[in-house]
Amino acid sequence: MTGVPGDQDRQSSIAVTTQVVSLVNRYLNIPINESDIDIAHRMGKFKQGENRPVIIKFVRRQIKVDIVKNSKRFKGSGIFVNDDLTKLNAEVLASTRLKDPQNVERA
Repeated sequence: MTGVPGDQDRQSSIAVTTQVVSLVNRYLNIPINESDIDIAHRMGKFKQGENRPVIIKFVRRQIKVDIVKNSKRFKGSGIFVNDDLTKLNAEVLASTRLKDPQNVERA
């Protein structure tokens, strides 16, 4: 998930989890709580004025599926939901979408 506001240096995973739960409940209307998230943390080095991406591992796969399906509701908020793919897999997905965008919705 990118664009999650409120990035801080040495931000705890509990604080990130609370932010994610709040955003999902507010924008997606999917009732989740902190116990639905196994771990959530920021990636990369902290830079003042920038928000690092957040990696989220859910307890149940269905929660992730519901969030990805409804992620269009984040439109206009600057928050985006993407799968964490290796560079090679991301390139394969991107090239497949370019070749046949009407048939490739998601992967």
